[in-house]
Amino acid sequence: MHDETHYGYYVRTPYLRASSARTRQSLMAIVLLIAVSAAAVAESAADAEASYERAFLERFSKADAAVPLEEYASAARYDALYLGDDLDAALSTVNNDQGGLAWGLSYRMMSLNGMYRATGDAKYLEANVRCIRASLGATDDKRGKALWTGRIVPAWGCDKYAQRGRAVFAVHTGIITAPIFDCLLLVKENAALSASLGAERDAIRDGARAALAVHDRQWRDGPEAEAGHYIGLDQEDVCENKPLPGNRISAMGWALWLSAKIDGDATHRARALAIGRYIKNRLTPTPEGDACFWPYWLPEAPVTDAAPRTAVSGEDTSHAGLTMALPLALGLDGHVFDHADMKRFANTVTQGFARREDGVLYGKITGTPDIGPEYVALPCRWIPLARYEPGVRPRILAFYLGYQKRPGPLDIADLLLWGRP
Repeated sequence: MHDETHYGYYVRTPYLRASSARTRQSLMAIVLLIAVSAAAVAESAADAEASYERAFLERFSKADAAVPLEEYASAARYDALYLGDDLDAALSTVNNDQGGLAWGLSYRMMSLNGMYRATGDAKYLEANVRCIRASLGATDDKRGKALWTGRIVPAWGCDKYAQRGRAVFAVHTGIITAPIFDCLLLVKENAALSASLGAERDAIRDGARAALAVHDRQWRDGPEAEAGHYIGLDQEDVCENKPLPGNRISAMGWALWLSAKIDGDATHRARALAIGRYIKNRLTPTPEGDACFWPYWLPEAPVTDAAPRTAVSGEDTSHAGLTMALPLALGLDGHVFDHADMKRFANTVTQGFARREDGVLYGKITGTPDIGPEYVALPCRWIPLARYEPGVRPRILAFYLGYQKRPGPLDIADLLLWGRP
């Protein structure tokens, strides 16, 4: 027994020692491979960051000297750039054939509402009434323009996007009518302007609501309780009979919410709230729960699991600003999105596309450098979230004051409203 044990000791020990050595070598190789892989990933990430920064600086050249906010965004600068001859030129030819009314004039209308809020000067509402008249005068039924289906609708068709021909898009209708309803709400507060419009106020409201009603056939309740959304019909092939992307349904929800605020329209209110719940249920929280992110196409089912921002294929920052339109409107009014939700949206800014403090913004809300800086547009739309996280404001201002030499009309209006603590 003693000899066998002794023999076994001498026979097995060299094998165990050799095995142990091989194991150590294998472990060292694995550790080295992991280290090399991690270094390669880090180098690749650093390269992507550097490449993005170069592209950003090519698109947004750094300002030679800091400009005070009071000079950069002022009523005088807005008037010089965007009233007078410039507004006359914008209104000389109004149509949405190539999306110009939706992606151009509608934002000027939003800015005019903002300028009135910031200054109290009725000239901005008067200018917006001009825009509204021109917009409502350019609907397809007024121009005799038929959609590819043969329908002629009291909304704004577009020849640009759908493969089958001229189509009317919910997102266009939403962003055109939202500032119309918002202007009517502001007009109610101005006795002189309200009196001067008289019965035209109701005609404007009814015209904008007729445009919204064009999309009633696209409305779907659900799929979960108390939620709702719009689907694509007769638009781009990729959208056919599918829930529309978040930015599109948010635009419609925003318009519905503002419409309901005029006189309490119950259907518009209910649908706006239902869209708000639909969007809220499809946001992906971070594991810490302090921020949220989402893709361009919202998941068809509610999201139940958290994920880090880099695991989400984030929506581009430009469209995401529109996806935020309804949540921001509802949250500021105390519906659907509570204070914690709004704080998470604010952290979407500071942890995502504005995670840097030097004014360099990312084209995806996740702050990943995998699409170009051309998707950085109108970050001013996120500034109201500074009331939930003060860090939002300096990051957005660093972009404008450091890299965008000429602000657009909505940039100036939002910076006047929200750019100062």
